[in-house]
Amino acid sequence: MTAASSPEPARAAAGVLHHSYLYAPGSRPDVMRKALRSGADVVLLDLEDAVPPEGKAQARAAVLTLLAEIADEAPPSGDHTPEVHVRINVDGGWWDHDDLEAVVSPALSAIRLPKAEDPTAVHEVAAVLDRLERQHGIAAGRIGLYPLIESAAGIDRARDLLSCPRVVRAALGSSDLLADLGILEDTPATTGFLRGALVLASRLAGAGPPIDSVHTDLDDVDGLRRAARWARDMGFVGKSLIHPRQIDPTHKAFAPTDAEVARATALLDRADDGASRDGSQFVDPAVVARARSVLRLQRNP
Repeated sequence: MTAASSPEPARAAAGVLHHSYLYAPGSRPDVMRKALRSGADVVLLDLEDAVPPEGKAQARAAVLTLLAEIADEAPPSGDHTPEVHVRINVDGGWWDHDDLEAVVSPALSAIRLPKAEDPTAVHEVAAVLDRLERQHGIAAGRIGLYPLIESAAGIDRARDLLSCPRVVRAALGSSDLLADLGILEDTPATTGFLRGALVLASRLAGAGPPIDSVHTDLDDVDGLRRAARWARDMGFVGKSLIHPRQIDPTHKAFAPTDAEVARATALLDRADDGASRDGSQFVDPAVVARARSVLRLQRNP
């Protein structure tokens, strides 16, 4: 199939920084509704791993019902309104057509594509979305794609997977990736090079910085904070979550500290276009660019 020539609005969303992407099982309408009130930047309705095979059709119907409700309701003024994404299923070498057809709605911001390995398939999904947006009266190119990188092949082809104009950014699925590679522990020493490869591929493809993997131990808040801060320092901008109590620690870990903001702001206030000194710090355009990057880490949902 010819690659889709989707417009660019979805990719423009890469400039909006979300730190928290909270999974909610599509088979649990009560949990999905609570997630929408959790304070997460993005609520990720899950039709894949969180739903057993015998419950897929029922979960799809529940997600469709919720999306229709969201589209019909105007949120009260001043309330935090999260983006809504849906993770669809893999069907053979492609993504599930029934899921894709069902979830496109004015309430949907993006689709997460699990086990992404085939760049052609990403463009094919984009072409289907071109048609579905026209069919539903949605602005062309508005619904974004988030390939989920969960294998060696996904890492190897990441730049091509992210080249589609509908791709906003990649998400990392470390559990499956570690299993695929035979790596026993997810630590800076064992997987730092994989995260670095994904950050580099994202930049070269013109996509936004990637999203880090879930932290599966709900009681390990310190471990969550360390993992989120490490991911932030590696160039990631957010994290997938599995419980609302992970939201606040994640927001704090990814956000620049008050000291970092003050330092970056002061440097930018004093910097000129050339090289200069800021105390003992030599300031050139690259240092100024890094200061701007610190300020960009502030959430702007």
